Amino acid sequence: MTLFKKNQIDGSYHPFLEFLIITSSLIAVFFTIRIVSRIIFMDEWIGSLGLISGILGMILFLSKKEKLGVFGQMFIRQIIKNHKGKRKWIIYIQIILFLFIGISTIFSIHMGNNEYYLLKEQVIDKFQEHGMMIDSNLNLEVIKNISSQLSSKQQISGIVALPLLAIQHFEIFSVVLAVTDQLMGGWVMYFWQVMVIEIIEIAVFIEISKKLFFKNL
Repeated sequence: MTLFKKNQIDGSYHPFLEFLIITSSLIAVFFTIRIVSRIIFMDEWIGSLGLISGILGMILFLSKKEKLGVFGQMFIRQIIKNHKGKRKWIIYIQIILFLFIGISTIFSIHMGNNEYYLLKEQVIDKFQEHGMMIDSNLNLEVIKNISSQLSSKQQISGIVALPLLAIQHFEIFSVVLAVTDQLMGGWVMYFWQVMVIEIIEIAVFIEISKKLFFKNL
């Protein structure tokens, strides 16, 4: 298969295969470290500062020193391709998009927990009245029974309408996110706080790598 065939000139593999290898490897490393940091630092997202920068910086340093073999060569090729053609603009757009979503989510949850706290408590009280919550935990059986009474079209319409609340009724949108975050033990807020930090660090790394490989840019 051409996908696994080596280029006889520079020893590289198919671009998509190299992209897949590097991406899956980084995801596996980041996911593992994220779990470990969550266990060590608990809810303190500040413990995530510098993790991504440190890992990417170390991989880049070892790759340039040719200490990572074929993986290092593939990593450098992918870094260089990140600054060329359509991929460059795709990466920039993704960074801006995820930063916007992350910051908006954090702000919305904060507002739901503070500015719209009374409304949030009313929603939680309603959940408890209808048996959808037992203490601070969701009653999945009751939720399942209620959702089964809704048609697929109604469920899809509700999901599609949720983003519109951010514009038309921000207080409701904010409370929905705040309640969801509370029911998930704070994981929504923690996830997006860490995500925003990591996206910023990745953006900085991309800029630094551009200076290293494209000094004239």
